Amino acid sequence: MKSLLQIILLIFGFGLFSTAQKVEKENLGPKVRIFWDSGNKHLQATGSYYINEDKIVLNKTEKHGKWSFYSYDGVLEEDRMYYRNRIHGKQITYHPNGKMKTLAYFTFNVPDSIFKEFDENGRLLLSGNYSLGSPEGKWEYFYPDGRAKSVERVQNDTTYLMNYWEEDSLHTQTIKDGNGFLKSYYISGRIKENYTFFNGLKSGYFEERTANGALAVKGNFDLGKKSGEWVVFTLDGGIEKRVNYSNDSLHGAYEVFYNDNLLNTKGLYTMGKKTGNWVWNFPDGKPEMIGDFNNDKQHNKWVYYYPNGGISYEAYFDNGKKTGKWHYFYENGQDYRLGNFVNDQKDGNWKTWYENGTLLMEGDYKNGKEIGLWKNYWDSGMIKNLANFKDGKLNGSWVSYNPNKVKTSEGYYKEGLRVKEWKEYYDNGRLMQISNYKIVTRKNYANGIAVMGMKEKLSELHGDFTAYSQLDYMVKAQGKYNKGLKNGVWVDYYPGGQIPTVISPYKKGKLHGTMKQFGRRGNLIYETNFKNGVKHGWLIIYDNQGKESVRKLFYNGREVPKKNEGDLFTP
Repeated sequence: MKSLLQIILLIFGFGLFSTAQKVEKENLGPKVRIFWDSGNKHLQATGSYYINEDKIVLNKTEKHGKWSFYSYDGVLEEDRMYYRNRIHGKQITYHPNGKMKTLAYFTFNVPDSIFKEFDENGRLLLSGNYSLGSPEGKWEYFYPDGRAKSVERVQNDTTYLMNYWEEDSLHTQTIKDGNGFLKSYYISGRIKENYTFFNGLKSGYFEERTANGALAVKGNFDLGKKSGEWVVFTLDGGIEKRVNYSNDSLHGAYEVFYNDNLLNTKGLYTMGKKTGNWVWNFPDGKPEMIGDFNNDKQHNKWVYYYPNGGISYEAYFDNGKKTGKWHYFYENGQDYRLGNFVNDQKDGNWKTWYENGTLLMEGDYKNGKEIGLWKNYWDSGMIKNLANFKDGKLNGSWVSYNPNKVKTSEGYYKEGLRVKEWKEYYDNGRLMQISNYKIVTRKNYANGIAVMGMKEKLSELHGDFTAYSQLDYMVKAQGKYNKGLKNGVWVDYYPGGQIPTVISPYKKGKLHGTMKQFGRRGNLIYETNFKNGVKHGWLIIYDNQGKESVRKLFYNGREVPKKNEGDLFTP
């Protein structure tokens, strides 16, 4: 129901609009035609746009005055009056044969005043009235043959059925002055629904039946609102649902059943809100979850079960918020996870176990975020990771081990990102590589375009990098990174870590300068010059005696051809 203030404001606004906002001829622009197709063969709409006192169209979306709309094949579908793109005045829609389908009046985009609906032969099907956008007063409905079907009275957003006539040959009136009954039927003639009315509102017993006559729903109404016990039946006559209402809201016992009449759900409602103890069961009748509600929110202890009857987890709520000890179990009954909630957030110590009972992980939460030292274990009970957290992000030292207690990595995090020196180890504990990281801030990109004001922090390789061979654990490669890109001289070594295989110069991640390749004895084999990642300059190949055997010139990645054998290169 509208508040008094809303009604006053609407009346005041509509009154001003309807009296002051009129379609004046001098504000109508030239007639325009809009087409469905680019070839302008199929008219879609015609009308005018609003123009100001200077005869200028300020906005080609401000329809003004009468507009007509057509289907793709040219049939008139609607006439509509506008005031500066707001529906204002008469609106008529049409059947394909040109007969009027609906007649309505609008004020400022809101239906107001008469509304009528007609069939394709022009017979009246519906007549009523809108007030400030809501149905109001007397509404009449008619059968296709023109005989009266029903009369409703709408008052304060409540609809009262005052008169009703059946579509039989006698035109039997079953509701008069708001009192009587209403039945709906299947095509076979069997009764589908049966309502009783008192003073225009559904009252008393109600039932709905299936097409074969079996009872589907039964219940009661009190002055138009559901009241008392309502029962929904299965096709075979069993009870599917049994609930209670008060003033159209669920109130009292609530039960749902499986097809074999075993209980599915049981609980209580208080004026539409769950309250007290509720039970949900599996199809075999075993409990699925049991717990309490308070004012439609989970409250106190809840227990969740596996289909085999074992407990899945025990939980506690305080008016919808998680609280207290939460204990999870594996299906075999072993502990899975244990911890506490405070004000809907994980808090304090939490532990997780493998199914064999071995501790998997343990650490502390504060306000739902990991803090301090967290330990992860292998299923043998040996330490897997030691990690430090701050406000839910990795922060501080990190160490990890393989199942044989051998260290596999160690380093540092800051706000969830790698920083400083990191060491990785082979499974036997020998050093695999040493790298360094730095946090950098970069712009975010979407489809290759930088997003204004959007930046993200990343952890990138930065500083010295050394890799070690798995053959002899000597240096295999070393160089430097600058914000994730190779920079400066990089050296790769033969086994033994003394003789280089390749010396490569980099600039911002691209080869830049003279790259040299060496033989196993340290003799120079190749010299190749690069610029910004492509060959540029001389490529020289040396024979076993160290003498030059091949010389080629490159320019921006392409070989520069000689004019003739023995000639200089053509630039």
